[in-house]
Amino acid sequence: MSFSIQSHKELTQVETKQDSSLGIMRWGTDNSFPQTLKNLVEQSATAKPAVERTAKFLKGAGFEGENTVVSPYGLTLKQVVSIVADDYALFKAFGIHCNFNVDGEVVSMNPMRIAELRFNEFDELNFASKIGYHPNFGRNSEVKKSIVDFATRDKIKWIDRFNPESVEAQIRRVGEKSKTAKGEVAIMVEGISRFQGQLLYHSDAGHSSYPISPLQAPINYVLSDVENSILVRKETSTGFINSYILKTTLDSEDTNLHELEYAIEEAQGARGTGKIITMSGLSPEEMSNSVLEEIGGGAGASKAVIESCTLSYELSQKVINGVFMIPPILAGADQKTGFSSADLKDAYFVFNANTQGGRDVIEAEITRILSNSIFKTKSIKIKKLKLDEDEEDIEAVPVKNKDQ
Repeated sequence: MSFSIQSHKELTQVETKQDSSLGIMRWGTDNSFPQTLKNLVEQSATAKPAVERTAKFLKGAGFEGENTVVSPYGLTLKQVVSIVADDYALFKAFGIHCNFNVDGEVVSMNPMRIAELRFNEFDELNFASKIGYHPNFGRNSEVKKSIVDFATRDKIKWIDRFNPESVEAQIRRVGEKSKTAKGEVAIMVEGISRFQGQLLYHSDAGHSSYPISPLQAPINYVLSDVENSILVRKETSTGFINSYILKTTLDSEDTNLHELEYAIEEAQGARGTGKIITMSGLSPEEMSNSVLEEIGGGAGASKAVIESCTLSYELSQKVINGVFMIPPILAGADQKTGFSSADLKDAYFVFNANTQGGRDVIEAEITRILSNSIFKTKSIKIKKLKLDEDEEDIEAVPVKNKDQ
């Protein structure tokens, strides 16, 4: 399911469709759903801060062992939790890749973005045994490289699902494929050098189910939020200029017509050009009496459009923030009379409670990895986010009513 603002169609569900050419289960009809959703959220003035605020509370106020380096790229446990929380806030899912030593212990952890992961083809019980990675499954990634690398079967990196009990057997199987390795030690050494590791893939929707984003159901409100910003910008640029139809007997390909349209553009300025619509190739009878006919009301009509957009924005804000159960004071919504430190404390308490389930999931899954690792930190407990002392001392801040 691809979300293009111009071509979006309402569907009852996002399909998971088998793609035998790639050996994967598509996430959406054209396999572009997760990255398109991310791209849309980036354009939404309401959805983006709602997701970021939720992720902030999922990350909390830190934890013991957060500075432990767990990746050859220098990532700390705190950074792993941060990336995981970003994906969980938007998708209710996350992935962490693990490398192992010959003793079956985790020696590195690297978060992998959920939009870049796909299940392999389901077995007869509809389970996926492996996860495929490619940086641009839907051909709509925000990362653009000089060499275009589209997903093909041989370019997908296949990774076994996280299961520490099967690591040694998997390493041995990889080593046994080598024609040069002789003896158990040589087989294990060869195997560990070629082993792709394992990937912990968590989805709130289930073991072999693509996650259901909190924004999946109210996606039309996200689209409305994006469209509103486009419409408001257009109206503030050209909406206060009356609209006209320019009627002419000149053919659309006539150079004289092109020169006329260019002259009008120069006279109006770039922002006014969209307010004149040209109807070319008319017969003298169709011309009637008027060559330039007014069809729009200018400022009056623009005011009505912007007022409608304001109401639509407020509704989208209410729905999207409601999806994440963000208290109004934290969302910056409906604050007409001001607020105090007591209000903020209550809001932090409520939103910490609302996001506790997510922190529990992140803690539990990362602890699964750490308990089978070489790292000294064997578990994490994320502290709840609290107000800074300066914020706690805040006095009541009056906020003017928008009607004042």
